[in-house]
Amino acid sequence: MTLALMLGGCFVSKVDPQKPELPLPDALPTLAAETSPLPNPWWSLFGDAKLDELMLEALKHNPDALVAAARVQEARSYLRISNADRLPTLNLEGNATRSKQSDLSLAQQGLENVPGVNTHQTLYTVQGTVAYELDLWGKYLRASESARAQLLNSEYGREATKLSLTGEVARTYFSLIAAAEQLARGRDTLNSREEAVGLEKLRFDSGESDEFTFKRAEAEAAATRVSTRQLELQVVQFTNALGALLGRSPKALVDEAISVQGVSLPAPVQLPSALPSAVLAQRPDIGAAEAALNASAADIGVARAQLFPSISITGALGSASPELDDLFTGPAKVWSATGGILQPIFQGGRLRANVSRAEAVREQRKAEYARAVQQAFREVLDNLQGQSLIAGVREANDQQVAALARATELAELRYGQGDIAYLELLDVRRGLYQAQIDLVAAQRDALLNTVDLALAVGGGLGDQAEPLTARR
Repeated sequence: MTLALMLGGCFVSKVDPQKPELPLPDALPTLAAETSPLPNPWWSLFGDAKLDELMLEALKHNPDALVAAARVQEARSYLRISNADRLPTLNLEGNATRSKQSDLSLAQQGLENVPGVNTHQTLYTVQGTVAYELDLWGKYLRASESARAQLLNSEYGREATKLSLTGEVARTYFSLIAAAEQLARGRDTLNSREEAVGLEKLRFDSGESDEFTFKRAEAEAAATRVSTRQLELQVVQFTNALGALLGRSPKALVDEAISVQGVSLPAPVQLPSALPSAVLAQRPDIGAAEAALNASAADIGVARAQLFPSISITGALGSASPELDDLFTGPAKVWSATGGILQPIFQGGRLRANVSRAEAVREQRKAEYARAVQQAFREVLDNLQGQSLIAGVREANDQQVAALARATELAELRYGQGDIAYLELLDVRRGLYQAQIDLVAAQRDALLNTVDLALAVGGGLGDQAEPLTARR
């Protein structure tokens, strides 16, 4: 009884992960006058059926999502291995041995010339063995806790990968639509520029205009042509990038290229601010960082337990007989039982260094957890404040387009009446084209900011979310 109390007093208690307590604001700033609640899944807030289809395809086929799922399976198997170390092992072994005694050995026994002495022997054995190491110090218990925390880390990592993937799909999809809209505007403008070049050529040839004006018209058309080619390149790049995110094969990237013809950018959506506690609870990357911290604390317990002796018990029960027919009879039964203790004495400081290493890993995980929280709130604040600021840019772009559209109409009337030179008309047209391109970019940026904010507050995956089994 006294020995049991002494041994029990050496049990390595659960190690405190020392999770950093970071000061959080009472609430996040609300800068939008009208906001909408974040639906689940988060991308349904755009009400785009095509986007919904792309999300499902990406979550099913994207290589990164498949890798994250496989890592969860690996961690789950490792947890089963760790739990198995806490249980006894049972094995069944059978042997048949045939041997011959040497003539020298018989001579030493004085049996070399004795009639009937059989120098050949056969022995059949069948036995079951059971082995168990007493987990008096909690080494295997802490290892199991570490494995469970690592499983939770991988499950959170899987959800974080999926959430990040949906964000990339949405960003690329909206960028593709915006580039296609800008390309359509560029092609329309290029057509008008080329028509203007033709008219100025006729005027130059007839002597109604000079070469300087004609060449400026040519240069303006060439500049628009450059812009259009650049937009064509962007459309190609975004199309291929989106196909790769969906996990499509190289052949499918060519044969099944994604088209957004006839698709327009959806209206921007204002999202509400979130409470700090909600951000911490919903973001899977923060959950993964906390799980990694808990795993490192459990690893310290494992390292400390290795300083204490290991106590094992081994037993065997079976039969041994020179005759196969007698193998399972009563006289053939054999058994053995062994108890052993192994206390590390000197290993060059390896065990204590292992404890120090585990404690250093915990310090790393603490810093990584703090960094994850800081990064999360930075992303929330950036995108939350960006909502109203980008909305202001979009509103100013809209006003600029409206003003320049009217100015272009007036300039064309005045040019037709001969009140202004062609170069003045060209300046107004150039300004209108650039403002139209900028307006599409502002609409795109507003959508990208909404995507980033939805991810920053830990937007849900709806039916595509998988349970965190390690939390049970």
